[in-house]
Amino acid sequence: MGDPAATNATSPPPIPFDIPFLPISDRAAYLARIHYGVMAPLLALTLVAFSSRLYVRTWPVWRVGWDDALVALGFLFSLADFTLLCFEMFPTPRIITFGTATRAIMLAYLAIPVWVISMTCIKISVTLTLLNRFHPVSYTTRWWCPMLVALVVLQLVYFAANMVYSFTKCRPLVAAWDLSTPSATCYTSRTDLIFSLTGSVINITTDVALSVSPLVAVLRRLRRPLPERILVCCLTGVGLLASSASVAKAVVVSQWNPELPPEELDSWAMAVSIGTWTVAEQFIAVFGACSPALKGPIERALGRCVRPWLRPQHPPHRMGAVRTRRLFCNERDCERSLEVKWYDEPCHRRACKEA
Repeated sequence: MGDPAATNATSPPPIPFDIPFLPISDRAAYLARIHYGVMAPLLALTLVAFSSRLYVRTWPVWRVGWDDALVALGFLFSLADFTLLCFEMFPTPRIITFGTATRAIMLAYLAIPVWVISMTCIKISVTLTLLNRFHPVSYTTRWWCPMLVALVVLQLVYFAANMVYSFTKCRPLVAAWDLSTPSATCYTSRTDLIFSLTGSVINITTDVALSVSPLVAVLRRLRRPLPERILVCCLTGVGLLASSASVAKAVVVSQWNPELPPEELDSWAMAVSIGTWTVAEQFIAVFGACSPALKGPIERALGRCVRPWLRPQHPPHRMGAVRTRRLFCNERDCERSLEVKWYDEPCHRRACKEA
């Protein structure tokens, strides 16, 4: 066995946590301000969509399922990820200490598995929603169910691979964020880049598939007025914005080259940009998963100018059946009983009373 004194002599001395260590550039501070300025309204919109989904699922009939539980879990993990990444955001240029930098890097590294859990829950929730709400499509489209099952399997495989890679990247694990750890072994930067870009491709593929498949398989068979179909397409296609955030994040990650000198590579500003796109991807994904619940409120908010295009307010010509006439009877027709001449008076009174 070796001499402990000789071992301690050859190991580098620990870095004090209170010494100035890393300067935060003007660009990194500017990107941090953009992060807070963009995430605040995006979080508010996501809360509105999530609350609308909870309201629709719980009132007036309790219809909460596994898809609702998973999207709620994904939203909670996205909030946790947003909180962890806030520790690397410094809105003003400064020089941070070694302890502050180590804590920010540690929390940003732990945000990676939190992000994977969040996106996995959200995507499985969307898949269950498509299977449950649009199950008649499975009888007419053969590729519908196998494709959704394949997407779930692909996402679970990526989830497991990311978890294994994140917790086996360095030995000991603390070396992933503590630069003062002696005799640590980690994967190379090229391996990190390859794994990150491979995960980005899988993530973008699943995002696009879950966003486009409802448009192709369901909405082309939807017999609704054109403006209503356009509204449903817009709400369903929100997931494509999450794909755009994934693409932007992959572009920033591909520019990462730790071999460049610090004068040419602002690593902290790049980390801030990656964190911004990561949180935006999660919030947009939650918004997209909950956006179908906004269809009713948006229709009501559009008012009278768009309402006649979304559904017919008057019965077609030559409708003589009493039962059919009652479908078009509402309070507005009752108020205009002197002007509306389509109904005979006994039928009109009876239908308005039942409406």
